[in-house]
Amino acid sequence: MPFSAEFDIVYETIQLAAKDADMTCVRADDIWLDNHVMDDVLSILWRSRVVIADLTGWNANVFYEAGLDHALPRDTILLTQNAADVPFDLESIRYLRYGVGMQERRDLRRQLAQRLRTLTSPSS
Repeated sequence: MPFSAEFDIVYETIQLAAKDADMTCVRADDIWLDNHVMDDVLSILWRSRVVIADLTGWNANVFYEAGLDHALPRDTILLTQNAADVPFDLESIRYLRYGVGMQERRDLRRQLAQRLRTLTSPSS
């Protein structure tokens, strides 16, 4: 997701959903292990069990990092506020569409936590 104040509430919702699923949510700006930010991004992608990418707004960095993630053997959950932000090449992948209202964020939290539990269950 883009690093901007308008996405902070979405990030908080993702963190709560991860906690509900007994997971920890980490974003690249939460850590500083290397001098080069892409080294931190790659480290997080490599160690993650599930990656969540918010495609809202066509942010080039998000798409680049989602592309890197797709090359790795792990699950990716795509999010967007607007279905038009999902490019043709990714339309066949299920995504969660959300809004920023209080009830919509509650719905996102519930849906995302359930998806995380499903992806990390021993049978998946």
